[in-house]
Amino acid sequence: IADKAGGVGWLDEIPHPEGEDYGYQSFIEGCDTTIMGAKTYRQVLAFPGGFPYANLKNYVITRRPQDPDAHATFISGDRPTLEDLKDEQGKDIFLIGGGEINTLFHNAELIDEYIVFIMPVVLGEGIALFGERTQSKSLKLIDSKTYDSGVVRLHYTK
Repeated sequence: IADKAGGVGWLDEIPHPEGEDYGYQSFIEGCDTTIMGAKTYRQVLAFPGGFPYANLKNYVITRRPQDPDAHATFISGDRPTLEDLKDEQGKDIFLIGGGEINTLFHNAELIDEYIVFIMPVVLGEGIALFGERTQSKSLKLIDSKTYDSGVVRLHYTK
């Protein structure tokens, strides 16, 4: 999901034909909450154009307790707290990651759907989508889409 320095600048190499957002707008309209790790949050804050999720509830899972800031509420990653977030009424939750947070939610059986994009770039070393202690699990493919740019969207359920 990122190069070994945590960068995602390689995403700029992916072609974006006129008007193609790879389903992002439709997806984000179905969400009212994001959850991400502290490293991912710091990276998102540095994106050009300002914080992209300002109109959503944002939670940052961190080992270091912090007071809420203008964009997010910081929480520790214990399972009951994660289950409480998932049980809240509303739209979908966008689990942005990174790999440690993805693993935490995956292992706790808190991910209902996996929407994964395969990008036509080989990073070599870097940050994986899931961490080293990820439990094995079979998923069911419910949809896929291949784009002319070489991007492939895979939609799974557990």
